[in-house]
Amino acid sequence: MNISARNLLSGKVTTVRKGAINSEVELSLDGGETIAAVITNASLEEMGIKEGMEAFALVKAPLVIIAKGNTGLKFSARNVLQGTVKKIAQGSVNAEISIQLQGSGIITSIITKGSVAAMALQEGDQVSAIFKASSVILAVKA
Repeated sequence: MNISARNLLSGKVTTVRKGAINSEVELSLDGGETIAAVITNASLEEMGIKEGMEAFALVKAPLVIIAKGNTGLKFSARNVLQGTVKKIAQGSVNAEISIQLQGSGIITSIITKGSVAAMALQEGDQVSAIFKASSVILAVKA
């Protein structure tokens, strides 16, 4: 699958909660982490998403926020994945941050160079990758 989203995480659908217009779908990643996605009921039906099936979570890198260390904060974003900074690639304005998740897999974030400096972010730092359930696009094999 060739896609423009930087993050493609595979797993199994563990929970489907259908609402009046949208459904909340939880996906257990291969490494054990859980991702929540909010999709329309029309998408749920058209894609045939059901518990137990394999699916992919797509998240664009600029939508992934990074928090360094233990912030002691709770976030309204449903998805907070713990990991370690594996690589920082600096550009002229932004930086690409690759985070090795605790289970397995890597999630990538694009943040400003100013944010990297403000957090004194370095390879090996413990971080949280944070993104909203509405920022997740689900994909299944046809």
